[in-house]
Amino acid sequence: MKICNVRKQMRVFLMVACFMAAMPVFQSCHDGDGYSLGDFTPPLLATIRTTSGAGFYLDCDVWGTCWPVNTDMSWYLPIDGQRVVVVFNPLWDNYAGYDHAVKILDMQEVLTKNVKEMTAESEPGYGNDPLPLSKEDITISNGYMNVSFLTRLPMGVEVELVRSLDTTDDGYIRLELRGKEDSGIQAAGTYSMVSYNLESLNATTDTKGIILKINTLAEGETEVTFDITVS
Repeated sequence: MKICNVRKQMRVFLMVACFMAAMPVFQSCHDGDGYSLGDFTPPLLATIRTTSGAGFYLDCDVWGTCWPVNTDMSWYLPIDGQRVVVVFNPLWDNYAGYDHAVKILDMQEVLTKNVKEMTAESEPGYGNDPLPLSKEDITISNGYMNVSFLTRLPMGVEVELVRSLDTTDDGYIRLELRGKEDSGIQAAGTYSMVSYNLESLNATTDTKGIILKINTLAEGETEVTFDITVS
């Protein structure tokens, strides 16, 4: 299943990407003429895809499949499906069956979760605390829903993407972003972005899109609609 947001461009990570804000941005993506060792991308979202042994490649939302040529990443233990924010130096196009060969310059893992099934019995347990985000902070790319928060959420906050109890049959999958804060935990912020794997939604060619219900600090309860394509 491939799900993509066709209503808006993917925003580049309000909080996660700030560590690279002062660096110049490399603009060329597919020039086909080779790249310089001084070229590098802005922070990009990608999915880790494991190969044999401890090998992996990047399934980048923008650049496609990228094979890392780094020889100094034996410390990294890849998990298939893990989302990351990555900055890399592109080296070659069409490399050994991959779209690009790259040298990873920086990579940070993003909290990665699945969509949960909510029932009438479990619904109260998810909470519905207002979250520090806006509609523009939510995008869909490469089969994941990406949620960026305006501030780092405390360790005691759980944010889950759940199927709504609304069963309206109009071609839209209804989801809710539910936040629950454990007031007994006073810990520093732990993450500012979450990516949710949408594969379990089992969208078909008859699916029109996703209607997401959110509760924000600024706007209260509201909905955002994503048109999708399935291939």
